[in-house]
Amino acid sequence: MNNEFDIAAYNKALVEALRSPNLADLRAFAETWGNKLGNRGLRQLAQANEAVLERRRWLMIRDRPDLADLHPAAERWLASHPAISNEK
Repeated sequence: MNNEFDIAAYNKALVEALRSPNLADLRAFAETWGNKLGNRGLRQLAQANEAVLERRRWLMIRDRPDLADLHPAAERWLASHPAISNEK
């Protein structure tokens, strides 16, 4: 990202994807921005299986102050879904 517009656009797109109940929106965000930024982690997330993608979604929600309204739901989901064996 080269300027504040890119940062703002990235953050806006990420928040929209995280707020969406549809995991396909998070996958599309990861693919689009992974390719745009050349970010291997995002490209890998775009290819992740559903269980990994959903867990990462809730972890990202929990870690973002601007999604505080979703933190209780994230904590409930994470508490009821044990970590994936290779992702502790």
